[in-house]
Amino acid sequence: MMEAVLWLTPKVFDDLTDPAPGVAAFFEHYAAYLDGRPVTVVFCPSNGDHILGYAGPDHRRDRFDWARYNCYAHGDPGLTRAHNRDWLTRVREGGERSFNPYSAGPMFTVSEQPMDYEILAGCYAAIRAEAARRSIAVRLLEYLEPGPEFCRSEWKTVRHPEVSAGTADAGGHVIPGVLDVTMALHADENVYAAYPAGVPEGLPAGDFVAAQTGAYVADFGLDGILLGNQFGLVGFWDPARAPAPTPERTAGVARFFDRMRDALGDRQLYWMDTYWRAEVEMSAWGMPASAYARMDAVLVCTFAVLVERTEILPNVRSKAALGGPRVLYGLDFVDPWYWYRTHLDDRRTYLYQRELLAGPAAAHVGGFSFFANDTFGHFVPEGPLTETLAVILAAEAPSQ
Repeated sequence: MMEAVLWLTPKVFDDLTDPAPGVAAFFEHYAAYLDGRPVTVVFCPSNGDHILGYAGPDHRRDRFDWARYNCYAHGDPGLTRAHNRDWLTRVREGGERSFNPYSAGPMFTVSEQPMDYEILAGCYAAIRAEAARRSIAVRLLEYLEPGPEFCRSEWKTVRHPEVSAGTADAGGHVIPGVLDVTMALHADENVYAAYPAGVPEGLPAGDFVAAQTGAYVADFGLDGILLGNQFGLVGFWDPARAPAPTPERTAGVARFFDRMRDALGDRQLYWMDTYWRAEVEMSAWGMPASAYARMDAVLVCTFAVLVERTEILPNVRSKAALGGPRVLYGLDFVDPWYWYRTHLDDRRTYLYQRELLAGPAAAHVGGFSFFANDTFGHFVPEGPLTETLAVILAAEAPSQ
């Protein structure tokens, strides 16, 4: 049976301080997907700055922003107004159905509920408790994103912009704040779980991220981390955007994955790829071959808004040929941070993803992964779920 890797965000909870009903609804809604399979839940509260800024067990009442928006506006009301006017003009009045701004949707806030680490710990506990009640051995991971895409990112954009100068497209707007693990940090007197005396001048950013992540997952009793959006490789989603793959950069990326593996110990390290084959990641981005060996699983991304369709199958095969991490196949329905719905908006890619999984990709993958809730906090509708489950069962059939 394939591993089921489902991403869940706090948007599913009507009351963040009482997550049990939302967690129970999640397990019930996806019961057919979880039954008899290895189950991994990736809980995604933010961009991961809550991990990078975590000060330790004595600071669990510290608040942080969470991914409670659609198409986050980066704190700029002028940008919100301009984006929404453009969206209305092009999409609602003009009938546009394209990559952006159609897929992103308008900018708005979904929830005003505050979040702190104690509340977050309650969410983790609710997932554990409901899984135990259903006799499901769930693997619970946190999410760490290199950019500032989904909510305020204080660590990347305020405390340490010197290592976060890379840019990303967020809802059609190119913004800075993407972390580069190969760069050196300036001194920082803030208290951190892994560095209670503060960050020393010149510490490699990757060393900090690894140590802080290890401390965080240990303190909260988690099973590991999913590193999102090609974490460690700067220049999102396109080889043309990658910096020169110098020996120094490759060595810095290798050091980061070595440190992360050491910090996690026997906990799980999942990595979300670039949408491109391993050989392209190595030649264009300078990804060291040794980094893949540090991973437990690699997610082959197929999101319709970004993927080059002809790359999906070669990418799956290339990741399987590494002979190391489990290969997870990305499936697309909805997005927790933008309002597109792939099963409605890009039916061609939606069906192609499933055609490959039921066919030539099946022999190369050990699991599947998808976002379990949309930007409003609702689960994937029954229709697309049912037709996709049939595809998964067909993909599993040869190995049964």
